[in-house]
Amino acid sequence: MPQLGYSLGRDVAVDIVTPMGKLRIPKVTKFTSKPKMTSTDVTALSGNTDTLQTPKGWDGQFDAERMDGTLDDFWAQWEANFFNGIDTSGGTITETIQESNGSVSVYRYENVSFHLTNPGDKEGDKTIKQTMTFTANRRKKVA
Repeated sequence: MPQLGYSLGRDVAVDIVTPMGKLRIPKVTKFTSKPKMTSTDVTALSGNTDTLQTPKGWDGQFDAERMDGTLDDFWAQWEANFFNGIDTSGGTITETIQESNGSVSVYRYENVSFHLTNPGDKEGDKTIKQTMTFTANRRKKVA
């Protein structure tokens, strides 16, 4: 629930569906996403410049504490599929946000490609932090 009108991280729920099914990461600690854009400047003979912007999809990242083999197993299956010549389609991410006014906003990232970029550092008496990044073709508001 929001606090004093501010959205908090705990107001966000993320559902991940990969080409191999729903991915349930036990302890997600951070989710980030940002749009990718290209910009082209057009300068007229008068010296005035217009900037044209074109959306190029989305990038994002999940940080998680390793509690089981979920991300390692997901990546092992993805890699096995690749080397066995199995085509991997894109997945989806659904982001649900409880807004401070009580409404709910839902965004869907489409045609998502996933990449386990850091399976984690293993050190005595420390938790194992894992990172999975993604790219998506689009993010659409669905509710």
